Amino acid sequence: MDSATPESSKPWSLIGTALALLALYLIGDVIYSLYFHPLRHIPGPKINAITRIPSIYHMLRGTTKENVTRLHDKYGEVVRVSPNDLSFISGETAWQDIYGFRTGQHKGQQNMAKDPVWYPKAANGAPSILLGNDEVHSRGRRILSHAFSEKALAEHFNDSPQNIADWYNWTTFDIISDLLFGEPFGCLQSRATHKYVGLVFKMLESFPLIFTISHYPWFKYVGALLGLIDTGILRQRMEYASWIYARAEKRAQTETNRPDFYSHILAHNGTKEGRDGKVLAMSQDEINSNCLLFITAGSETTATLLSGATYLLLKNPMVHATLKQEVRSAFPTYDSITIEAVGRLPYLLAVLSESLRYFPPVPTGFPRQTPPSGATISGHFIPAKTSVYVSSYPTGHSSRNFKDPEKFAPERWLGDAEYADDKRSALQPFSFGPRNCLGKNLAYAEMRLILAKIIWSFDMELDAASENWMRECKVFTLWQKPALAVQVRQVVR
Repeated sequence: MDSATPESSKPWSLIGTALALLALYLIGDVIYSLYFHPLRHIPGPKINAITRIPSIYHMLRGTTKENVTRLHDKYGEVVRVSPNDLSFISGETAWQDIYGFRTGQHKGQQNMAKDPVWYPKAANGAPSILLGNDEVHSRGRRILSHAFSEKALAEHFNDSPQNIADWYNWTTFDIISDLLFGEPFGCLQSRATHKYVGLVFKMLESFPLIFTISHYPWFKYVGALLGLIDTGILRQRMEYASWIYARAEKRAQTETNRPDFYSHILAHNGTKEGRDGKVLAMSQDEINSNCLLFITAGSETTATLLSGATYLLLKNPMVHATLKQEVRSAFPTYDSITIEAVGRLPYLLAVLSESLRYFPPVPTGFPRQTPPSGATISGHFIPAKTSVYVSSYPTGHSSRNFKDPEKFAPERWLGDAEYADDKRSALQPFSFGPRNCLGKNLAYAEMRLILAKIIWSFDMELDAASENWMRECKVFTLWQKPALAVQVRQVVR
């Protein structure tokens, strides 16, 4: 009987040994992260150097913007957000160091690759220009750039009346769908959010979940069991992607004389371009992946900026009045508001620049991974395979970059002496360098034209229900916006 006792205690002994070894490992990992890790010289809370949990907590709650802004306010221009992630707000140098062309002092250095952990893979597995390596990106961009040239946009843009106030999402989704596939979603006509437009917003909310699962795969199952996550969102993402792919393939088989983005893509796919005379070609799967990217990036972010600009104008009556005076005195009729004419309104352009600073459509960063040799960013040497980025919202709201950063002041973009020391190069809402936003021309065209037509057509007043609208917005990589309630009256002429 006594001889059985040692045998029965063996499992507990093994468990105790395993727990002791685990404790030693965790203690060793903490000591290494705090005192021996290559990033130990970067300031930030000690807990951030040890674990990703604080960062993931804020991502899942939608409070990343507040968290990173507080960290920069306390620790300065560079901060350790998690064990291997660094955020910068020294925009006048960090944009070039992280995202810029490899010229000058960077000549001969590798481009920093996009950190794969932060970018969800396309549902069909084919890379878009967002996710592809340099070769895929360069090839795709040269083919696709024809669709996004200013000349091409001028051909496509339809000046049909859009009597809307807070319908920016419907407008921008209908526009990008019409420009890409030759037919809109139908949101404006039905005055309702299309089923798949609604799925886009659910997908965007799932980005922090996808990021968490990429680091901790077990969270997909444990989180679902505990009711912390809705795995149905991941299935709906596949459904939405399949629907977009079907529309892209249908458009590829449709002959039309009406120019759209797809016609430009088809016209330049398989052609020889560049000094090397290489044939540039994209597979149908690659075209499908890029169509999925364009529908989302070419609509949601523009609608977000227009929503933010409207709110900021209505919270700043003097700015609103000045813009109304400029727009309404410039155009005798609604139809005279054209894509070319709105580019000649300096105060409108300043309002949009200030809105991009104050409420950037992508408030977080575009993570890059430092090369094997490491990199120097804003004077700090950063070792290999570190995730680095410029955080747009904290950069735009830092007094290191802008005087009175919490003041909405379009004058800072018009040469006002009061803002002469502003570091305007810190504002890069469309990213920077060889992989900046391909759709920048489209976004600027939409922003200028839609806002000008709204200001010309309507008098607006912020409803009391939306008095704190901007404070109630959350960040899940992009903004999650509550309803923006605006009292709208058509101007009588």
